[in-house]
Amino acid sequence: MNARTAGIVSYITWIGWIIALIMGDSDDEFVKHHLNQALILNICSTVCGAISGIFALIPIIKILGAIVFGLIELVILFMAIAGIISAANNSTKPLPIVGDIKLMK
Repeated sequence: MNARTAGIVSYITWIGWIIALIMGDSDDEFVKHHLNQALILNICSTVCGAISGIFALIPIIKILGAIVFGLIELVILFMAIAGIISAANNSTKPLPIVGDIKLMK
């Protein structure tokens, strides 16, 4: 898998991230950048979903939680689309909000 394809695939859920990690060249700085950005988005999405599920169990704040976490998930989706576009254009421009976080070396 070439670097551009690995960068694009990495943003497509956890499965795409794992495929890009295994099939992509993890020594390539371009691939590492997009794997890192996608990892952060996947972690944020997973945590957001878990917290949203907890709030769904509390009747008083069920609707408010659904609205707030739905909007957060929408922002994560837009950032993933921005990451896909960045990878398709062979760019390593960091994503807004989470772009400076480095989890992978």
